[in-house]
Amino acid sequence: MKILVAVKRVIDYNVKIRVKPDHSDVDLTNVKMAL
Repeated sequence: MKILVAVKRVIDYNVKIRVKPDHSDVDLTNVKMAL
């Protein structure tokens, strides 16, 4: 029997999202992540 479990890593809901200075992406440095 095989089981597939999908897991996604996202930014924690308590963290304020910061955008990179050039507005190209979200800044993920030193950000708490949740599964």
